[in-house]
Amino acid sequence: MTLNRAADGTGEAGTQATLDVLGRVALRVGGVPASPCGELPLRLLALLALQGPIGREEAADLLWNGTTRQTLQSLRTALSTLRAALQRAPDVLVVSGANLSVNLDTLSVDALRTPDETELLRWWRGPLLAGRACRGTDRWLEWRLGTETRLLEGHLSALFVAAARQREGGQAEAFMRRARELSESFGVLPREPWGSAAGGGLLGRARELAALRCATGSVHVRGPRGAGRSSLVRAAFPEAVWCAPDGVSDRPDPGWVARAVGTGRAVFDDVEDMPEWVWPLVRFLDGRGCQVILVSTGPLPPQWHDLPVVEVGSVARETLVRLAATLAPAWSAVELPALIVLTEGLPGRAARLLRGGGPTLEALLRARLAQFSEDILRVLWVSDGPPVGEMACLRERCGLDCAALRDAVKVLTDAGLWAEGQVVHPLVSEVAGQLLPWWTRQLLEPGPLSRAP
Repeated sequence: MTLNRAADGTGEAGTQATLDVLGRVALRVGGVPASPCGELPLRLLALLALQGPIGREEAADLLWNGTTRQTLQSLRTALSTLRAALQRAPDVLVVSGANLSVNLDTLSVDALRTPDETELLRWWRGPLLAGRACRGTDRWLEWRLGTETRLLEGHLSALFVAAARQREGGQAEAFMRRARELSESFGVLPREPWGSAAGGGLLGRARELAALRCATGSVHVRGPRGAGRSSLVRAAFPEAVWCAPDGVSDRPDPGWVARAVGTGRAVFDDVEDMPEWVWPLVRFLDGRGCQVILVSTGPLPPQWHDLPVVEVGSVARETLVRLAATLAPAWSAVELPALIVLTEGLPGRAARLLRGGGPTLEALLRARLAQFSEDILRVLWVSDGPPVGEMACLRERCGLDCAALRDAVKVLTDAGLWAEGQVVHPLVSEVAGQLLPWWTRQLLEPGPLSRAP
């Protein structure tokens, strides 16, 4: 169930009525409070506004628990009450046969308006349909909670993205603080802000980006390689100067130091791999008021343990699937999770190929398996199906000696293509067979897992 966003810009000149559903429920017509409607007619109006067109029977079942003659009569009574309350707003309520809806060009709904940054901190005024949340049918309570959760998820994401865009730490912290308050009060986590300029290119890391922007002094960015640490820092501080030791000189470049001081920000990436002379330089820049960003996979030396830490965790599988769906919208839902497994977490190469026109999963896997030796392809080719069990059985099937087989299995396990004695996906075996010479396939031991060439 999605929110009705057909007229997100409500509140324009054609508005005849206004419905507030966040916090205290209120209906106004022409700027004047409407005549008292009662609880259920207002619920019906909120349902039509937030969900969109709905059938009479569906509305009756959701609000009155059934589609009997009595519940349908209750629905007709509620519609008559709404028509009377909206008498001076005749275009709001739309009844077309068995379908009910509202015209969002004439009805302004607070929950459907997109607030700008000046309104974000005050936009969420309370629970959805406050005061009307505790009673109702099971389906109504489920709908109300689900709708409130989706509204709040979107609002939290907007707060994080707004914080990430701020250049001043105080304003960014205000957005972060409000997001934390709402998360703790309602137990809701934000959606990844896909489609936003701040989050779309960073695997949805608006929260980490906001935390970096909020940092007023030097900061430590910690996380595994490949998690997007450097991209995050570049997005947060595009003007920062990056340290790049040439591996020859045992001293820093004075010109680079001057640029770092002048810019006010210096980044040291993969500090665990940097020469020892870097640490006195870090201390010097920090002492001169330069914001130093230290990027590492693990802890820093003890003298830097007091720095605030921005943790950048591994990219979640769900996030990768959503990224893949964004890059390759024509792919089926079945293929997307397989893409994550077979392309080792969607590395940069796979992402670039997808952006270039969305090749098939087979084409992406073929490009990856082409880097492996023929021994490894042999193992993959004979391993489709149930786990092969003992290494002796696998060795007999692929025609390798013990050492070569052990090395091949280790490489495949490290690559994420082999687990629990078998290949992780049937397509791996199929593509491996395509890459093997036909005479090699002819020589492989025939068995229940082999195929015709």
